[in-house]
Amino acid sequence: MSRKVLAPSTQRMSNNRNYRVNTVHEDFGGSKWNAANEKNSKGYQEPDLYADDDFEDDSAESDIEQLSNGNYKLALHVPKSFYGGLIGLKGSTKRRIETETQTEIYVPRQNEASNDLLIQSNDRKNVCAALRKIRLLVDSLRKRMRPTHFLAVPLNTGEVQKRFIELKQSILDAQLPGIDEELFTSERCIHLTLGIYVLLDDAERKKATKELETCRQYLADLNTPFVLNIKGLEIMNDDPSATRVLYAHVESPEVQEFADKCLKHFQGTGLCAADNIERDSIKLHVTVLNARHRKEKLNKNDLNSFDAREILKRFGDFDFGTALCNEVKMCVLNSSKDVDDFYKITSTLQF
Repeated sequence: MSRKVLAPSTQRMSNNRNYRVNTVHEDFGGSKWNAANEKNSKGYQEPDLYADDDFEDDSAESDIEQLSNGNYKLALHVPKSFYGGLIGLKGSTKRRIETETQTEIYVPRQNEASNDLLIQSNDRKNVCAALRKIRLLVDSLRKRMRPTHFLAVPLNTGEVQKRFIELKQSILDAQLPGIDEELFTSERCIHLTLGIYVLLDDAERKKATKELETCRQYLADLNTPFVLNIKGLEIMNDDPSATRVLYAHVESPEVQEFADKCLKHFQGTGLCAADNIERDSIKLHVTVLNARHRKEKLNKNDLNSFDAREILKRFGDFDFGTALCNEVKMCVLNSSKDVDDFYKITSTLQF
C-alpha cells in the first residue's frame, strides 16, 4: 500500500495543530492537483479558521512580560467563581488548554488573596493563545450564571409612584381570582431596566462603574433630562390567561436610543448577562405584576403564572403619567429587602 496512504503528509497550522493533506484520486483529476501541490514548495495551503486575525485585540496582551529566563508571563484577573469551570473535572480543562497552547497555567486556590491566573510559556504567541481560550471559556461560563446587577431608571417617586399605588389598589379591590398583593412590584422599587449584568467581584463592579461613566458620551446628542411617558398595560407572553409578567408600556425615544447604545457598549465588555448578550435592543417596560414574586404556588398544578385577562380588559389603557430622568443607577438584584428604599446602589451616572 502506498506510503502516502499510510503516512500522508501533513500541514502544520497555528496553535499546535496539524492537518492531513489528502491525495486527490485520479478519477477526480488527481494528477493535476497533486502535481500542483508537489511543485508548490509550501505544499498544501488551507486557511486557518483560528488564526490570530480572527480575534480582536485583547488589552491584556499588553500586560505580557518577558522574564529574565526568556519565558513570557501574563497575570490575568479572573473572578474565583470561574475557577471550577477553568480547572474542570480533576483538572482536565486546565490540562487541555495547557497542552493545546504549550503553556503552564497556575490557578490560585480559593483561600488565596490573589485573583490572578498566571500563564507562562517560552513563546509569547502561546500565552496569547491561552488567553483567548480562557476568555472564550469565561464568556461561556458567564452565560450560565444568574444576573447579579441591573441598570435602572428609578421611578419610585412622584406622579408615577402615586398612580402605580392607585392602580394596585383598584386591582386588589376588584378581587380578581388568583390576583393578590404578593404579585405586585413594591412601590418603593418601581423602575425601568436598561440592562442586566453578571458582576462577580469588586474588580468587575469597579469595571462596570468605569464602563457606565464611559456611556456618558452617548448623552451628547440627546436632550436631558429624559422624558418618559408611561401608559398602557401589556404582557410578555402571548397568553393573557397564563401570564408571568404584566408591565407598563414606556414611550421615550431618547431613553431608547441611550439604552441601546449602552447595551452595545456593555456587550463589548464581557459583563452582560446571557439575556443581553445577543439582544439588539432594550425593551422599555416597567414591571407591575410578576409571577416570580409569589413565594408559593397556589396549587401543585400552578405553572407560576396568573390570569391577566380581566386586568387588561379593565385597566389596559391605564395612564401612569410622565416622569423625568436625570440619572441611571447600577443596582444589586434582589437587594430591596436589605435597604429601606429601592435597591442597593453600586454606582450612579447623573446628567
